[in-house]
Order: sequence, then structure tokens, then C-alpha cells
Amino acid sequence: MGQKFAAYDAQGAITGFYDSVDSPVPESVKAVGITDALWQELINGQGQGRRIALDADGMPALFDPLPPTRAQQADMMRARRDGALAATDWLVARHQDEKLIGDGTTLTAEQFTALLRYRQALRDLADATGWPNVELPDAPGAPDSVT
Repeated sequence: MGQKFAAYDAQGAITGFYDSVDSPVPESVKAVGITDALWQELINGQGQGRRIALDADGMPALFDPLPPTRAQQADMMRARRDGALAATDWLVARHQDEKLIGDGTTLTAEQFTALLRYRQALRDLADATGWPNVELPDAPGAPDSVT
């Protein structure tokens, strides 16, 4: 093995590794030389969820992950909300099917109304004050469990 290099972008994030023997650094890439030991430490740290970037001295180092952006937080909350809606789809479908068949329903009218209000509250979450840092509403109780 030859000399190891860590390539980095304009923000100082490490974008890749090179070795002078079998993968030389392209001329258009900014890179800094590193030891085999540091390369292994960086690879191991990245495998444990840490991020690699240049430190104040211009050397690659491990850092904690950046917190999610507001857009990422909103995406995660939408996914949680969508999951909660999907978890109750079958209850709505069963209730509607039972009404069409006409042999009675598992949910009472009050339970079905509570379920519909819960689902509407989930849909309204994106307009809530503090979005995306909000809590999902509590699911109503039902015979077969709503969630």
C-alpha cells in the first residue's frame, strides 16, 4: 500500500479516499495525505454513524452527525403521520364494507366518528403551530385497537 489521501469538498466534508498505488488522486480533486491508522479510524468511525470532515487544522477528523434540517424533520414527521393514517385504513375500510353489507358494524357510530376525527387531526398536523416539532394526536380506543 502507498500513501493514503482523503479528498474533500468546498465545505470541508470528506468525499472519498485514495491510495497512491492503486487509486491515485485525480488532478481536479482536493485531497490531504493521511496515515493508514487515521484512514482506518475514519472508516471505522463512519461505520458507527460519525461524519468525516476537515478539522480546524485542515486534517480529516470524526464529528457527530449534524442535526436534521427543518425539511428533514418535516419529512420524518410526515412519514410518522402517514404511518398512523395507514395503520387505521383497514378500520375505515372494514366499517364501510360492514355498512354496505348491512349486517351491523364492529365499531359503533361514536367510535367511527372518533376514528374519523383522529384521522383528520393527523391530516391537519402540517398546519399546527410548531410544525414539524409536534406530537401525533392520541389514537382513539376501539375494539380491535386503532393503531
